[in-house]
Amino acid sequence: MSCISLLGSVVWGGTGSVPEVKEGITEVDEVVLPSWVIPVDTDKVLSDHAVIVDAGRIVDVMPADKVATQYSGRKTTSLPGKALIPGFVNAHTHTPMVLLRGVSDDIRLRQWLETVIWPLEHNFVDEEFVREGAELAILEMILGGVTTFNDMYWFPESLCEAIVKSGIRAAVGIITIDFPFGKYGTGPDDYFSKGKAAREKFLNEPNISWTVSAHAPFTCSDASLEKVRDLSNELNCPVHIHVHETEEERVDSIAGNRSSMSCHQSDEKCSPVANLRRLKLLNERLIAVHMVWLSDEEISWCAEAKASVVHCPTSNLKLASGFCRVSDLMKAGVNVALGTDGASSNNTLDLMAEMKLAAILAKAVGKDAEVVPAITALRMATLNGAKALGISKVTGSITVGKDADMIAIDLSGPSLWPSPTLPNAASPSMSCPIAGFDPVSHIVYAAPGIK
Repeated sequence: MSCISLLGSVVWGGTGSVPEVKEGITEVDEVVLPSWVIPVDTDKVLSDHAVIVDAGRIVDVMPADKVATQYSGRKTTSLPGKALIPGFVNAHTHTPMVLLRGVSDDIRLRQWLETVIWPLEHNFVDEEFVREGAELAILEMILGGVTTFNDMYWFPESLCEAIVKSGIRAAVGIITIDFPFGKYGTGPDDYFSKGKAAREKFLNEPNISWTVSAHAPFTCSDASLEKVRDLSNELNCPVHIHVHETEEERVDSIAGNRSSMSCHQSDEKCSPVANLRRLKLLNERLIAVHMVWLSDEEISWCAEAKASVVHCPTSNLKLASGFCRVSDLMKAGVNVALGTDGASSNNTLDLMAEMKLAAILAKAVGKDAEVVPAITALRMATLNGAKALGISKVTGSITVGKDADMIAIDLSGPSLWPSPTLPNAASPSMSCPIAGFDPVSHIVYAAPGIK
Protein backbone atom coordinates (compact mmCIF):
# COMPACT_ATOMS: atom_id res chain seq x y z
CA MET A 1 0.00 0.00 0.00
CA SER A 2 1.02 3.60 -0.53
CA CYS A 3 1.24 6.12 2.28
CA ILE A 4 -0.60 8.57 0.00
CA SER A 5 -4.29 9.36 -0.13
CA LEU A 6 -5.88 11.75 -2.58
CA LEU A 7 -8.20 14.65 -1.96
CA GLY A 8 -9.60 17.51 -3.96
CA SER A 9 -10.39 17.62 -7.64
CA VAL A 10 -8.99 14.19 -8.52
CA VAL A 11 -10.52 12.02 -5.78
CA TRP A 12 -12.75 13.41 -3.08
CA GLY A 13 -12.94 12.07 0.46
CA GLY A 14 -15.18 12.96 3.37
CA THR A 15 -16.69 11.59 6.55
CA GLY A 16 -19.27 12.61 9.08
CA SER A 17 -22.82 13.92 9.01
CA VAL A 18 -23.80 17.30 7.55
CA PRO A 19 -24.30 19.78 10.40
CA GLU A 20 -27.08 22.32 10.58
CA VAL A 21 -25.96 25.60 9.02
CA LYS A 22 -26.21 28.56 11.38
CA GLU A 23 -26.91 32.13 10.32
CA GLY A 24 -23.77 33.95 9.21
CA ILE A 25 -21.94 30.70 8.52
CA THR A 26 -20.91 29.83 4.95
CA GLU A 27 -21.74 26.34 3.79
CA VAL A 28 -18.93 24.72 1.78
CA ASP A 29 -18.33 21.32 0.20
CA GLU A 30 -15.54 20.14 2.47
CA VAL A 31 -13.45 21.01 5.50
CA VAL A 32 -10.12 19.14 5.52
CA LEU A 33 -8.41 18.79 8.90
CA PRO A 34 -4.86 17.35 8.66
CA SER A 35 -2.19 17.49 11.33
CA TRP A 36 -0.07 19.64 9.03
CA VAL A 37 -0.70 21.80 5.98
CA ILE A 38 2.35 22.34 3.77
CA PRO A 39 1.41 25.00 1.19
CA VAL A 40 4.89 24.90 -0.55
CA ASP A 41 4.60 28.47 -1.85
CA THR A 42 6.32 29.43 1.42
CA ASP A 43 8.73 27.56 3.69
CA LYS A 44 6.09 27.46 6.45
CA VAL A 45 4.47 24.33 7.81
CA LEU A 46 1.06 25.02 9.33
CA SER A 47 0.07 22.86 12.31
CA ASP A 48 -3.58 22.43 13.34
CA HIS A 49 -4.91 24.26 10.29
CA ALA A 50 -7.86 23.50 8.04
CA VAL A 51 -8.22 23.78 4.28
CA ILE A 52 -11.69 24.86 3.16
CA VAL A 53 -12.79 23.55 -0.24
CA ASP A 54 -15.84 24.51 -2.29
CA ALA A 55 -16.68 23.68 -5.92
CA GLY A 56 -13.27 22.06 -6.30
CA ARG A 57 -11.33 25.15 -5.23
CA ILE A 58 -9.50 26.20 -2.09
CA VAL A 59 -11.46 29.04 -0.51
CA ASP A 60 -9.59 29.38 2.79
CA VAL A 61 -6.68 28.12 4.86
CA MET A 62 -7.15 28.88 8.54
CA PRO A 63 -6.58 27.70 12.13
CA ALA A 64 -8.70 24.63 12.77
CA ASP A 65 -10.20 26.03 15.96
CA LYS A 66 -11.67 28.99 14.02
CA VAL A 67 -13.44 27.01 11.30
CA ALA A 68 -16.79 26.66 13.11
CA THR A 69 -17.11 30.44 13.39
CA GLN A 70 -17.05 30.87 9.60
CA TYR A 71 -17.76 27.62 7.74
CA SER A 72 -19.96 24.55 7.78
CA GLY A 73 -18.75 21.68 5.62
CA ARG A 74 -21.08 19.29 3.87
CA LYS A 75 -18.18 16.89 4.46
CA THR A 76 -15.50 17.00 7.10
CA THR A 77 -12.37 14.99 6.41
CA SER A 78 -10.20 14.46 9.48
CA LEU A 79 -6.62 13.42 8.75
CA PRO A 80 -4.79 12.88 12.05
CA GLY A 81 -1.15 12.00 11.54
CA LYS A 82 -1.25 13.15 7.93
CA ALA A 83 0.37 16.07 6.13
CA LEU A 84 -1.64 17.80 3.42
CA ILE A 85 0.43 18.88 0.42
CA PRO A 86 -0.27 19.86 -3.19
CA GLY A 87 -0.55 16.97 -5.61
CA PHE A 88 2.69 16.09 -7.36
CA VAL A 89 3.38 17.40 -10.86
CA ASN A 90 5.25 14.93 -13.07
CA ALA A 91 6.71 17.49 -15.45
CA HIS A 92 8.01 15.06 -18.06
CA THR A 93 6.88 11.61 -19.07
CA HIS A 94 5.73 9.42 -21.96
CA THR A 95 2.82 7.63 -20.32
CA PRO A 96 1.99 4.95 -22.93
CA MET A 97 5.58 3.70 -22.71
CA VAL A 98 4.60 2.01 -19.45
CA LEU A 99 3.73 -0.90 -21.76
CA LEU A 100 7.44 -1.08 -22.67
CA ARG A 101 8.57 -1.27 -19.05
CA GLY A 102 11.56 -3.57 -18.65
CA VAL A 103 11.97 -4.51 -22.32
CA SER A 104 15.37 -2.84 -22.64
CA ASP A 105 17.54 -2.18 -19.61
CA ASP A 106 21.23 -1.60 -18.88
CA ILE A 107 22.24 -0.02 -22.21
CA ARG A 108 23.07 3.52 -23.35
CA LEU A 109 20.52 6.02 -24.66
CA ARG A 110 21.24 5.80 -28.41
CA GLN A 111 21.40 2.00 -28.38
CA TRP A 112 18.24 1.92 -26.25
CA LEU A 113 16.38 4.17 -28.71
CA GLU A 114 17.63 2.86 -32.02
CA THR A 115 17.87 -0.89 -31.46
CA VAL A 116 14.91 -1.53 -29.16
CA ILE A 117 12.46 1.28 -28.43
CA TRP A 118 11.95 2.87 -31.84
CA PRO A 119 11.53 -0.49 -33.66
CA LEU A 120 8.98 -1.63 -31.06
CA GLU A 121 7.08 1.64 -31.27
CA HIS A 122 7.01 1.57 -35.08
CA ASN A 123 5.50 -1.91 -34.99
CA PHE A 124 3.07 -1.68 -32.08
CA VAL A 125 2.06 1.90 -31.24
CA ASP A 126 -1.48 2.77 -32.32
CA GLU A 127 -4.57 4.37 -30.77
CA GLU A 128 -5.32 1.37 -28.57
CA PHE A 129 -1.71 1.07 -27.36
CA VAL A 130 -1.67 4.73 -26.36
CA ARG A 131 -5.08 4.70 -24.68
CA GLU A 132 -4.47 1.53 -22.65
CA GLY A 133 -0.89 2.45 -21.80
CA ALA A 134 -1.95 5.91 -20.65
CA GLU A 135 -4.72 4.44 -18.48
CA LEU A 136 -2.25 2.13 -16.74
CA ALA A 137 0.29 4.92 -16.28
CA ILE A 138 -2.34 7.30 -14.92
CA LEU A 139 -3.42 4.69 -12.38
CA GLU A 140 0.19 4.26 -11.26
CA MET A 141 0.69 8.01 -10.97
CA ILE A 142 -2.53 8.61 -9.05
CA LEU A 143 -1.56 5.90 -6.56
CA GLY A 144 1.73 7.78 -6.18
CA GLY A 145 0.11 11.15 -5.52
CA VAL A 146 0.53 12.69 -8.98
CA THR A 147 -2.37 14.96 -9.86
CA THR A 148 -0.79 16.60 -12.95
CA PHE A 149 1.56 15.29 -15.63
CA ASN A 150 3.22 16.59 -18.78
CA ASP A 151 3.22 14.09 -21.64
CA MET A 152 5.00 13.79 -24.97
CA TYR A 153 3.74 10.96 -27.16
CA TRP A 154 2.00 9.89 -30.32
CA PHE A 155 -1.80 9.76 -30.86
CA PRO A 156 -2.60 12.66 -28.47
CA GLU A 157 -6.33 12.19 -29.05
CA SER A 158 -6.19 8.73 -27.46
CA LEU A 159 -4.13 10.14 -24.60
CA CYS A 160 -6.78 12.83 -24.01
CA GLU A 161 -9.49 10.17 -23.84
CA ALA A 162 -7.61 8.46 -21.00
CA ILE A 163 -7.10 11.77 -19.21
CA VAL A 164 -10.78 12.71 -19.37
CA LYS A 165 -11.80 9.25 -18.19
CA SER A 166 -9.53 9.44 -15.13
CA GLY A 167 -10.09 13.05 -14.05
CA ILE A 168 -6.36 13.74 -13.71
CA ARG A 169 -4.84 17.01 -14.97
CA ALA A 170 -2.36 16.92 -17.85
CA ALA A 171 -0.44 18.92 -20.42
CA VAL A 172 -0.55 17.11 -23.76
CA GLY A 173 2.01 17.58 -26.52
CA ILE A 174 1.47 18.38 -30.17
CA ILE A 175 4.45 16.19 -31.01
CA THR A 176 6.85 16.34 -33.93
CA ILE A 177 9.95 14.57 -35.21
CA ASP A 178 11.58 14.80 -38.64
CA PHE A 179 10.93 11.28 -39.90
CA PRO A 180 7.82 9.11 -40.50
CA PHE A 181 6.68 7.35 -37.38
CA GLY A 182 4.96 3.98 -37.56
CA LYS A 183 1.19 4.19 -37.72
CA TYR A 184 0.94 7.82 -36.61
CA GLY A 185 2.15 9.96 -39.48
CA THR A 186 4.55 10.88 -42.24
CA GLY A 187 6.42 13.90 -40.95
CA PRO A 188 6.21 17.32 -39.25
CA ASP A 189 3.35 18.80 -41.30
CA ASP A 190 1.24 15.69 -40.75
CA TYR A 191 2.08 15.63 -37.02
CA PHE A 192 1.24 19.31 -36.55
CA SER A 193 -2.07 18.85 -38.37
CA LYS A 194 -3.09 15.85 -36.26
CA GLY A 195 -1.96 17.47 -33.03
CA LYS A 196 -3.88 20.66 -33.73
CA ALA A 197 -6.99 18.62 -34.55
CA ALA A 198 -6.71 16.78 -31.21
CA ARG A 199 -6.28 20.08 -29.39
CA GLU A 200 -9.36 21.50 -31.09
CA LYS A 201 -11.42 18.46 -30.10
CA PHE A 202 -10.47 18.73 -26.41
CA LEU A 203 -10.09 22.49 -26.19
CA ASN A 204 -12.89 22.87 -23.65
CA GLU A 205 -11.62 20.20 -21.25
CA PRO A 206 -10.60 22.15 -18.11
CA ASN A 207 -8.00 19.60 -16.99
CA ILE A 208 -6.12 19.50 -20.30
CA SER A 209 -3.56 22.09 -21.40
CA TRP A 210 -1.20 21.86 -24.36
CA THR A 211 2.44 22.08 -25.36
CA VAL A 212 4.24 21.93 -28.68
CA SER A 213 6.55 18.94 -28.20
CA ALA A 214 9.63 18.67 -30.39
CA HIS A 215 11.37 15.37 -29.68
CA ALA A 216 14.98 16.58 -29.59
CA PRO A 217 17.53 18.71 -31.49
CA PHE A 218 19.06 15.53 -32.97
CA THR A 219 15.69 14.51 -34.49
CA CYS A 220 14.26 17.93 -35.44
CA SER A 221 15.74 20.23 -38.08
CA ASP A 222 15.97 24.00 -37.77
CA ALA A 223 13.00 24.26 -40.14
CA SER A 224 10.90 22.06 -37.84
CA LEU A 225 12.02 23.95 -34.74
CA GLU A 226 11.03 27.24 -36.39
CA LYS A 227 7.55 25.78 -37.00
CA VAL A 228 7.48 24.67 -33.34
CA ARG A 229 8.35 28.21 -32.27
CA ASP A 230 5.71 29.77 -34.50
CA LEU A 231 3.00 27.35 -33.32
CA SER A 232 3.95 28.00 -29.69
CA ASN A 233 3.60 31.73 -30.32
CA GLU A 234 0.28 31.23 -32.10
CA LEU A 235 -1.22 29.07 -29.35
CA ASN A 236 0.59 30.82 -26.47
CA CYS A 237 1.67 27.48 -25.04
CA PRO A 238 5.00 26.00 -23.88
CA VAL A 239 7.56 24.21 -26.01
CA HIS A 240 8.51 20.80 -24.56
CA ILE A 241 11.80 19.26 -25.76
CA HIS A 242 14.58 16.88 -24.69
CA VAL A 243 17.88 18.76 -24.85
CA HIS A 244 21.51 18.25 -23.72
CA GLU A 245 20.68 14.77 -22.47
CA THR A 246 24.12 13.34 -23.28
CA GLU A 247 27.66 14.66 -23.51
CA GLU A 248 27.82 13.48 -27.13
CA GLU A 249 24.83 15.63 -28.05
CA ARG A 250 26.61 18.77 -26.87
CA VAL A 251 30.15 17.94 -28.05
CA ASP A 252 29.17 16.66 -31.50
CA SER A 253 26.83 19.60 -32.12
CA ILE A 254 29.57 22.11 -31.27
CA ALA A 255 31.94 20.22 -33.58
CA GLY A 256 29.33 20.07 -36.36
CA ASN A 257 29.81 16.31 -36.59
CA ARG A 258 26.73 15.53 -38.65
CA SER A 259 27.83 11.90 -39.02
CA SER A 260 27.02 11.48 -35.32
CA MET A 261 23.48 10.41 -34.49
CA SER A 262 23.67 12.69 -31.43
CA CYS A 263 24.53 15.88 -33.34
CA HIS A 264 21.75 18.41 -33.68
CA GLN A 265 20.12 18.70 -37.11
CA SER A 266 21.52 22.16 -37.79
CA ASP A 267 24.41 23.49 -39.85
CA GLU A 268 25.36 25.75 -36.94
CA LYS A 269 28.44 24.61 -35.05
CA CYS A 270 27.20 25.35 -31.57
CA SER A 271 25.55 23.64 -28.65
CA PRO A 272 21.87 22.71 -29.00
CA VAL A 273 20.98 25.26 -26.30
CA ALA A 274 22.86 27.96 -28.21
CA ASN A 275 20.96 26.99 -31.34
CA LEU A 276 17.62 27.15 -29.53
CA ARG A 277 18.65 30.62 -28.35
CA ARG A 278 19.52 31.63 -31.93
CA LEU A 279 16.12 30.38 -33.10
CA LYS A 280 14.41 32.41 -30.33
CA LEU A 281 13.14 29.26 -28.62
CA LEU A 282 15.05 29.89 -25.39
CA ASN A 283 12.36 31.88 -23.60
CA GLU A 284 9.91 31.77 -20.71
CA ARG A 285 7.79 29.14 -22.50
CA LEU A 286 10.61 26.62 -22.95
CA ILE A 287 10.40 23.36 -20.98
CA ALA A 288 13.90 21.93 -21.48
CA VAL A 289 14.08 18.32 -20.30
CA HIS A 290 17.27 16.74 -18.92
CA MET A 291 19.79 19.59 -19.53
CA VAL A 292 22.56 17.42 -18.14
CA TRP A 293 25.53 18.96 -19.94
CA LEU A 294 25.55 22.75 -19.50
CA SER A 295 28.25 25.39 -19.32
CA ASP A 296 28.12 28.33 -16.92
CA GLU A 297 27.22 30.59 -19.85
CA GLU A 298 24.36 28.33 -20.93
CA ILE A 299 22.99 28.29 -17.39
CA SER A 300 23.03 32.10 -17.36
CA TRP A 301 21.18 32.14 -20.70
CA CYS A 302 18.46 29.91 -19.25
CA ALA A 303 18.11 32.19 -16.23
CA GLU A 304 17.92 35.34 -18.35
CA ALA A 305 15.32 33.75 -20.61
CA LYS A 306 13.24 32.50 -17.64
CA ALA A 307 13.19 29.01 -19.20
CA SER A 308 12.27 25.96 -17.12
CA VAL A 309 14.38 22.83 -16.76
CA VAL A 310 12.88 19.42 -15.96
CA HIS A 311 15.29 17.20 -14.05
CA CYS A 312 14.83 13.42 -14.50
CA PRO A 313 17.46 11.98 -12.15
CA THR A 314 16.58 8.28 -12.30
CA SER A 315 16.46 8.15 -16.10
CA ASN A 316 19.70 10.15 -16.39
CA LEU A 317 21.48 7.80 -14.00
CA LYS A 318 20.06 4.59 -15.45
CA LEU A 319 21.10 5.59 -18.99
CA ALA A 320 24.47 6.89 -17.72
CA SER A 321 23.70 10.29 -19.25
CA GLY A 322 25.37 12.29 -16.50
CA PHE A 323 24.53 14.67 -13.67
CA CYS A 324 22.34 17.76 -14.04
CA ARG A 325 23.79 20.83 -12.29
CA VAL A 326 20.62 21.41 -10.30
CA SER A 327 22.08 23.57 -7.54
CA ASP A 328 23.87 25.82 -10.07
CA LEU A 329 20.67 26.20 -12.11
CA MET A 330 18.70 27.14 -9.00
CA LYS A 331 21.36 29.55 -7.76
CA ALA A 332 21.13 31.28 -11.14
CA GLY A 333 17.36 31.58 -10.73
CA VAL A 334 16.22 28.88 -13.17
CA ASN A 335 12.91 27.17 -12.40
CA VAL A 336 13.75 23.45 -11.99
CA ALA A 337 10.93 20.89 -11.92
CA LEU A 338 10.95 17.09 -11.68
CA GLY A 339 9.94 14.35 -14.09
CA THR A 340 10.12 10.58 -14.12
CA ASP A 341 10.62 10.27 -17.88
CA GLY A 342 8.87 7.22 -19.33
CA ALA A 343 8.52 3.94 -17.46
CA SER A 344 10.66 2.26 -20.13
CA SER A 345 13.74 4.18 -18.98
CA ASN A 346 13.03 4.71 -15.27
CA ASN A 347 11.28 2.05 -14.74
CA THR A 348 8.56 3.56 -12.54
CA LEU A 349 6.43 6.71 -12.46
CA ASP A 350 7.18 7.29 -8.78
CA LEU A 351 7.73 11.03 -8.34
CA MET A 352 8.42 10.61 -4.62
CA ALA A 353 11.47 8.54 -5.53
CA GLU A 354 12.59 11.27 -7.95
CA MET A 355 12.14 13.90 -5.24
CA LYS A 356 14.44 12.16 -2.77
CA LEU A 357 16.99 11.28 -5.44
CA ALA A 358 17.03 14.85 -6.77
CA ALA A 359 17.74 16.22 -3.30
CA ILE A 360 20.54 13.84 -2.37
CA LEU A 361 22.11 13.77 -5.83
CA ALA A 362 22.34 17.58 -5.92
CA LYS A 363 24.19 17.49 -2.60
CA ALA A 364 26.71 14.98 -3.92
CA VAL A 365 27.23 16.75 -7.26
CA GLY A 366 27.51 20.16 -5.57
CA LYS A 367 29.62 18.76 -2.70
CA ASP A 368 27.36 20.69 -0.37
CA ALA A 369 24.85 19.09 2.02
CA GLU A 370 22.90 22.34 2.28
CA VAL A 371 21.84 22.59 -1.39
CA VAL A 372 18.33 21.46 -2.38
CA PRO A 373 16.92 21.12 1.13
CA ALA A 374 13.75 19.09 1.65
CA ILE A 375 11.33 21.99 1.12
CA THR A 376 13.06 22.86 -2.16
CA ALA A 377 12.78 19.27 -3.37
CA LEU A 378 9.09 19.24 -2.48
CA ARG A 379 8.61 22.51 -4.36
CA MET A 380 10.39 21.03 -7.39
CA ALA A 381 7.87 18.15 -7.34
CA THR A 382 4.85 20.45 -7.10
CA LEU A 383 4.82 24.21 -7.68
CA ASN A 384 7.87 24.34 -9.95
CA GLY A 385 6.27 21.80 -12.25
CA ALA A 386 3.08 23.86 -12.43
CA LYS A 387 5.17 26.95 -13.25
CA ALA A 388 6.95 25.10 -16.05
CA LEU A 389 3.59 24.09 -17.57
CA GLY A 390 2.21 27.63 -17.28
CA ILE A 391 -0.58 26.56 -14.91
CA SER A 392 0.70 27.79 -11.54
CA LYS A 393 -2.35 30.03 -11.15
CA VAL A 394 -4.47 26.88 -11.11
CA THR A 395 -2.45 24.27 -9.24
CA GLY A 396 0.89 23.49 -7.58
CA SER A 397 0.38 24.88 -4.08
CA ILE A 398 -2.26 24.99 -1.34
CA THR A 399 -3.25 28.57 -2.02
CA VAL A 400 -6.62 30.29 -1.82
CA GLY A 401 -8.17 30.45 -5.28
CA LYS A 402 -6.38 27.43 -6.72
CA ASP A 403 -7.97 24.09 -7.55
CA ALA A 404 -7.94 21.62 -4.67
CA ASP A 405 -5.38 19.25 -6.18
CA MET A 406 -4.21 17.91 -2.83
CA ILE A 407 -2.81 14.71 -1.40
CA ALA A 408 -2.38 13.52 2.19
CA ILE A 409 0.85 11.84 3.28
CA ASP A 410 0.46 9.48 6.24
CA LEU A 411 3.31 10.09 8.69
CA SER A 412 2.21 7.48 11.21
CA GLY A 413 3.57 4.34 9.56
CA PRO A 414 6.52 2.38 10.96
CA SER A 415 8.95 3.68 8.33
CA LEU A 416 8.15 7.18 9.56
CA TRP A 417 8.47 6.60 13.30
CA PRO A 418 9.23 8.57 15.32
CA SER A 419 6.58 10.83 13.85
CA PRO A 420 7.39 14.51 14.33
CA THR A 421 5.65 16.01 17.37
CA LEU A 422 2.70 13.60 17.07
CA PRO A 423 2.03 10.61 19.37
CA ASN A 424 1.46 7.43 17.39
CA ALA A 425 -1.79 5.76 18.39
CA ALA A 426 -0.36 2.33 17.60
CA SER A 427 2.67 2.91 19.79
CA PRO A 428 2.57 6.07 21.93
CA SER A 429 6.10 5.37 23.14
CA MET A 430 7.31 5.95 19.58
CA SER A 431 6.20 9.60 19.57
CA CYS A 432 9.11 12.01 19.43
CA PRO A 433 8.57 15.70 20.15
CA ILE A 434 12.30 16.39 19.85
CA ALA A 435 13.00 19.76 18.27
CA GLY A 436 14.31 19.43 14.74
CA PHE A 437 12.00 16.72 13.44
CA ASP A 438 10.22 18.11 10.40
CA PRO A 439 7.26 16.69 8.44
CA VAL A 440 8.73 18.02 5.19
CA SER A 441 11.95 16.12 5.86
CA HIS A 442 9.94 12.96 6.58
CA ILE A 443 8.00 13.34 3.31
CA VAL A 444 11.10 13.85 1.16
CA TYR A 445 13.58 11.50 2.82
CA ALA A 446 11.54 8.83 4.60
CA ALA A 447 8.02 8.46 3.22
CA PRO A 448 7.47 5.39 1.01
CA GLY A 449 6.05 6.09 -2.42
CA ILE A 450 4.34 3.65 -4.77
CA LYS A 451 4.05 0.15 -3.29
